[in-house]
Amino acid sequence: MTGTMNAPAPVAVAPAPPARRRPKRFLDRAGGRWTVRVVTFAVLLVAWQLYAGTVSLALLASPTQIAEAFYEQAFVEGTLWAPLGESLLVLFTGLALSLLIGIPVGLAMGRWKPVSDVLGPYVTFLYALPHVAMVPLMVILLGFDFQFRLGYVVFSAVWPAIINTMAGVTAVPKELIDCARAYDASERQIMRGVILPAAAPLIIAGARQSFSMAWVGVVVSEILSTLVGLGGQIKIFSIQFQTADMLVAIILIMLIATAIQGSAGWLQQRLTPWQAHRHLSTSN
Repeated sequence: MTGTMNAPAPVAVAPAPPARRRPKRFLDRAGGRWTVRVVTFAVLLVAWQLYAGTVSLALLASPTQIAEAFYEQAFVEGTLWAPLGESLLVLFTGLALSLLIGIPVGLAMGRWKPVSDVLGPYVTFLYALPHVAMVPLMVILLGFDFQFRLGYVVFSAVWPAIINTMAGVTAVPKELIDCARAYDASERQIMRGVILPAAAPLIIAGARQSFSMAWVGVVVSEILSTLVGLGGQIKIFSIQFQTADMLVAIILIMLIATAIQGSAGWLQQRLTPWQAHRHLSTSN
């Protein structure tokens, strides 16, 4: 046969249209969330202002009265800054001591079983014990001054650091430690190069929780002791039925607590960025 067979012409396949991305819902956007928050806050303030006008000042102060009290304390009389400084001094000193004690103890309990066997029951008991129950004993031992407030803050904040650090160390995969030993790594190298990086997310989470517990301890100890700091301001103004002045201290405590949580969350993301990427990949 002298004829040739012609090959069939290739059929052009149209490319698939790109998948359309679903538009984000209003609340999924940062601007949407903040819009809802601001509107909700404004509605609450207006409702508070209207309701406060129907009751006695001794029962509930209005937002405008609280703003006036803040201006008086902060800029006219200047009586707000000394209590604030006393509270922050106790907070950061107590938090530093709590972490200096809690993280090494948690590392030891998570790394060596005999240490955990000895200290574990005491840590569990003291963590579960309501901290206020220790106030009479701490007053007898430390008095009512700075030592009592500092001791109460440390007693409140040290346990989350111990427990979270221990949990982070025990959660380190055994294969990582065995691999390091296979390369003749010393115990110090294993602790620094394997255990600490792997346990860092839980260690930082414990420090974040200790931060919050320390702030609670500051306020409680000030109300229960010599009536100094922001907690002392709350007690003094409540006895004198100065509701607006009392709410200035309460709102300032709330703002500081919010700032503590926000800064601790930001710091946690910066110190353990791989954890954030891991959560992002699993969610996708």
